[in-house]
Amino acid sequence: MSQGNTTTLINEILIDAPPQAVFDYVSRPDLWHEWHPASTSAELPRVPLKVGDEFREIITVKYPLVSVQRQTAYRVTISNPATVWEVQGKSSLFDLTIHYDFTRVGQGTLFRRTLTYRVHGGLAYFEPLLVRPKIKSQSAAALANLKRRLEGNGHRPANSIISP
Repeated sequence: MSQGNTTTLINEILIDAPPQAVFDYVSRPDLWHEWHPASTSAELPRVPLKVGDEFREIITVKYPLVSVQRQTAYRVTISNPATVWEVQGKSSLFDLTIHYDFTRVGQGTLFRRTLTYRVHGGLAYFEPLLVRPKIKSQSAAALANLKRRLEGNGHRPANSIISP
């Protein structure tokens, strides 16, 4: 099987919410489906997740003629509340690391999401043309959704833990 190259995509957005509130929400993979277009569902062993905890997520990516759905297994590798959170994941198509940084800016948070991934098998040949553009657009949409969710009309996201 062919191994693809490692790709890193960085997105950031300023959110009008304190770092702890943003951290508490985005470090809940069972809520990712509320803001990330590719996340379908996740099963967690506990809340909050701690370093070493493992969980599974169903990811669905829709292309014009086909939908690709895969289960991804993750392990939490870093968890420093309101500062940094990271998971490493593996599916039949990808190895990936999702790294979140939270920086206080005034009363808000500069949220940075760094996704590093490697595509396996034949799909690796199509990564620059099919995979990367889709992930870029979904990542941008995810952060815009996250901002709306955390700032929207003073409503807290459903089933989330938000610190005052």
